Amino acid sequence: MRENLKLERTPTASKGIALLVALATMIVVLIAGSLVIYLVTRGLNVTSGQARYETVYEAAVAGLEIGKAKAESLNTYLDAPPRDSSVIRIGPYNVVITAERTASAVITMSGTAIKFARAIAGPGATPASGSYRTYYVTATAIARSGERVGLEILERFTVQQ
Repeated sequence: MRENLKLERTPTASKGIALLVALATMIVVLIAGSLVIYLVTRGLNVTSGQARYETVYEAAVAGLEIGKAKAESLNTYLDAPPRDSSVIRIGPYNVVITAERTASAVITMSGTAIKFARAIAGPGATPASGSYRTYYVTATAIARSGERVGLEILERFTVQQ
């Protein structure tokens, strides 16, 4: 009877190696999956930050347009104070707008400077007299999340004499 009962033994070493290979494969897949998740979330954060920055930039551009209108008003009403500053809300953004007259006197260019300006800008693009006033206009948009965009221009108005 004992001869009929042969127990076959499977080699335990091959079972151990298979277990180690399976564990190593699972660890590699886990690391690769974690890396993919990290890269995707990092890319989403960068993209959302860029989108927030672009909307803050657009609010600053809108503020700059309002600042140009303030400069035009300062140019029209010369008795007004030389600086106009205000904080307005454009959508969810606070925008600080400043328009400031750079000099109280009218600047007059020489004839050579006027000819040079006409040559650069093209015929009819610059005034025939060379008298003008300039205004420094700034707009700084600030988002609740901390993004801040500042833009500035120098606006020039021709003085008709």
